[in-house]
Amino acid sequence: MQKPTPIPGYRPASAGWWRRHWRWAIPLSVLLLLGMGGGIIIWSVLRWSEAVRESPPMQEALRRAGCSIEVAQVLGEPLLADAMPLSITQTTVNGERDLGLVVGLEGPQGRARLIVEGTRRNDVWDYPVMYVLGEDQATFDLTALDDAEAASECALQECRERGGCPLMLAL
Repeated sequence: MQKPTPIPGYRPASAGWWRRHWRWAIPLSVLLLLGMGGGIIIWSVLRWSEAVRESPPMQEALRRAGCSIEVAQVLGEPLLADAMPLSITQTTVNGERDLGLVVGLEGPQGRARLIVEGTRRNDVWDYPVMYVLGEDQATFDLTALDDAEAASECALQECRERGGCPLMLAL
C-alpha cells in the first residue's frame, strides 16, 4: 500500500526541542542541580571554617599554645591547626556570646587537641577553660588569671631571650 500524496502547502509540525533532546537534558539538569547544591554546601562550610579560624578566641588560643614552653617541648614547632575546627557559639539577647572550640594541633613531634571555652561580655573575651590535650592524655593549661595580661606575654619568647630554653626549642 502506498502513502497518500501530501496535501499541497501542508507541512507536518516538526518535533520541538524538548521532544528531540529530553533524553540527555533531564540527566544533565539533575547533575547541574546536584552540583550547585553541593557547591553551596562546600562554600558555606569553608566560609564558616574561615570565620572560626579568624575569630579572636581561636587566634588567642593558638597564640597561647605557640607561646607555651611545655607544648613546644611535646609537639615541637611550628604548630599547625587543623583546617576544620569544631565550634559551638551561642549569643544571648543582651549581646553576650559563649563559645566552645575544639581544634586539632599538629607539630613535628606529635598531635594534640586545643580546647577553649570563652565568654564575651562588653566586647571583652574571657577564657575560663583553655588547654591542650596531648596524645598521651597529658594536659597543658593555657588559662591565665588575667587574660589581658596574658595577651601581652609569651613565655617561650621570654625563655629564648634569656637563653634558658633547650636547644630543640630554639630551632
